[in-house]
Amino acid sequence: MRRSVPVVPLLAVGAFAIGTDTFVVAGVLPEVARTLRVSVASAGWVSTVFALAYAVAAPVLGALAGRLERRTVLVISLVGFTLGNVASALAPDLPLLLLARVLTAVSAALYVPAATASAAALAPPERRGRAMAVVLGGLSAATVAGVPFGTWLAADLQWRATFWLLAALGAACAVAVLVGLPRLALPPGPSLAARLAPVRESRVGLAVLTTALFMTGGYLALTYVGALLAPATDGDGTLLAVLLLIFGVPAVVGTVLGGRATDRFGGLPVLVVSITGLALVLVTLPLTRQALLPAALAMAAWGVTAMATQPAQQHRLFTIAPTSGPLLLSLNSSATFVGIALGGFLGNRLLRHGGADALDLLGPVGAALCVLAVGTTLLGARTRAGSRDDRPPTAGLATPDHPGLATPGGRRAAYGRTDNRTRTSRGSR
Repeated sequence: MRRSVPVVPLLAVGAFAIGTDTFVVAGVLPEVARTLRVSVASAGWVSTVFALAYAVAAPVLGALAGRLERRTVLVISLVGFTLGNVASALAPDLPLLLLARVLTAVSAALYVPAATASAAALAPPERRGRAMAVVLGGLSAATVAGVPFGTWLAADLQWRATFWLLAALGAACAVAVLVGLPRLALPPGPSLAARLAPVRESRVGLAVLTTALFMTGGYLALTYVGALLAPATDGDGTLLAVLLLIFGVPAVVGTVLGGRATDRFGGLPVLVVSITGLALVLVTLPLTRQALLPAALAMAAWGVTAMATQPAQQHRLFTIAPTSGPLLLSLNSSATFVGIALGGFLGNRLLRHGGADALDLLGPVGAALCVLAVGTTLLGARTRAGSRDDRPPTAGLATPDHPGLATPGGRRAAYGRTDNRTRTSRGSR
């Protein structure tokens, strides 16, 4: 009787809201800076603090909440997400806005692993991969639709309207989960010590460092994309929203192409090529950001190359230690948000101390970090002990422990082999 709403699509809507909240700040940053009367560099802390809080909270809360019933975890996270966005919308100054973003980030870090685990537990074994793909697809959809729409809304009605909308969406999802989701008791996940243990292996450390480096490089510029593209958009928020849409659609295409190329050529060459392509996009930003057409082409290429890294990096992590796959992907997700936080922080330093040409430095410095990421990738490949990066992806490329983006479509066989990781009570079938 309780399952009166379509639960899995509902969980995907929650993931969509969280994905939008995670990345929309880059689009609304100029409006935040203007309204709060701070510099764009100072407003960048809004993105940095969110990402850092998410990176720290994800493994810690994953371990602490592992024994709790899933519906309870989801409702708590959605209520926290709602309150965080309400506080963000009401924040009168930057310090209070930063505190609100910490609450929102902690809640978001708790939601996505619990939602994917619940979707898998509710589905029959032959459809678990599809259920997980639907939930994780909500994160991909946020890049395509949520971020451009949130940016447009901020341009039309001010940035506070974006956070009010996200708060309303979070509250609606919390009520629907409470009403529609059955109680789910899953086996407890690994402890925090177990989650961090694989880092002791040098190849794992290099792989996680690679993720942190290329994410830092990309977010040096992406955090401040509104100011960066101001010459092309003339400060028009609607045009910025269009450019973010042009980024988002190719990003999904890049994820799919990256997955297929990884199946054919292996994770190592795809990762090297995609990071190199990202470096080329970033190093040419001082030229392409000056006019609308080259900026649009750069954003499309940026989306493809940045997201093509994801399935290739997931594949490499599983070939390094197949038995620790879910734990490695959880660590990789934390490295992703560490990179986002560092990108915002280093961008802040560049904008404050880089002089009149500071915006033109964001792309080239980010490209240099991507070159370092290529170096750590190749170093990790040389130090691997008997593993092969050209094997097909192992089971579990997207798991309940991994809160990052999975490859949309075309990877259901990998998802479907996670049957032994979730159990559901009779009442939840």
